[in-house]
Amino acid sequence: MRKLIYISQRVDIAPDYGERRDALDQRWAKFLLKAGYIAIPMCNCPEMLEDLLKFQPPGGILLSGGNSPVAYGGTASERDDTDVLLIEYALKNKIPLLGCCRGMQSIILHFEGTLFEVENHVSVRHKLQAESKREVNSYHKLAVHRLPESFIETSCALDGVTESVQHIRLPIAGIMWHPEREDIFDKNDIKLIQRLFG
Repeated sequence: MRKLIYISQRVDIAPDYGERRDALDQRWAKFLLKAGYIAIPMCNCPEMLEDLLKFQPPGGILLSGGNSPVAYGGTASERDDTDVLLIEYALKNKIPLLGCCRGMQSIILHFEGTLFEVENHVSVRHKLQAESKREVNSYHKLAVHRLPESFIETSCALDGVTESVQHIRLPIAGIMWHPEREDIFDKNDIKLIQRLFG
């Protein structure tokens, strides 16, 4: 039976309807299915999530992209609260955790790291220093400034910006690119997910 991967969602605002909407790229479900998992989107309602997590524990948690953290100019405090809840749940219950773009930023901040605004990382592609043949997409304006002591950098862009991290002891990792946005899913991203979630 496939493992359930709980995945957070971005907050989109629809002013014409007066609505704050949870949203997730449909390609996430396809990407996780390709890797052998089932994606279960999480609404940005921490009170309800607490009950859901008691009812059905996940096989892994994925913090998706979208929305800057409120401390860095974002406007979706409910997204911040949801990410914190999911991170703390993963830590308490030893659940594998992956942060993608904004999700990695949430992990860095939770472990008392810091971020800064970076240039030339929005809507571009760039190579990774550790893997000269590997090129990834990039859609972020915030990057790691101070890495928490419990993490190591596992790759960076040619300009030195941290692109992926790994906790030194726990099954927690972060990537700053979007594997779901590739026209053909990269086998390296699928392997990364499989190693982490098992």
